[in-house]
Amino acid sequence: MNGEEVQKPTLAEMDPRLHRFLDVWRVARGAATVPLRKAFDPTTVPSLLSSIYIYRFHPDVGDYVCELAGEQVNEAYGRVIKGDTLLRIVGARDHPVITERWDRILGVPCIHYGTANETLSNTRMRQAERLLLPFASTAEGTADTIIGVGLYSSRRKWPDQPPLMPSDIVQIPCSEI
Repeated sequence: MNGEEVQKPTLAEMDPRLHRFLDVWRVARGAATVPLRKAFDPTTVPSLLSSIYIYRFHPDVGDYVCELAGEQVNEAYGRVIKGDTLLRIVGARDHPVITERWDRILGVPCIHYGTANETLSNTRMRQAERLLLPFASTAEGTADTIIGVGLYSSRRKWPDQPPLMPSDIVQIPCSEI
């Protein structure tokens, strides 16, 4: 990197709509480390509904499965992704990196914020800004679901898509939020 230190994104840089989404998540969790999925009402942030996606890890499949994807998310991927596995959505190259990140979101648990330039639908490059948050499906409180917001802006496709980099993200344990 020619001696230059890579700067990770910070929550202070987050789009104000993502800050609002994080605030709603904090209220839903109350005193718990992560909120119950049913305690979170995404309609309280109506401007983000088309940008929301939900994935749940399915042990029988051995992968995350998309349970919901808003119109902007589907448009970014160039198709409807609900019901697909993460592997099918992101491809074999990026799947291990994303799975490792998502396993940490659920395992620690932690929030995940990042920005990246990427080609999602193989038609155009997009700047993506994402916030991913863990949820628990049951009262026992074990995180097993990820809700995310993806804000996408188009740009010309670059000849070589940069790989996913650790410098693209920041993960903060929920206990510190």
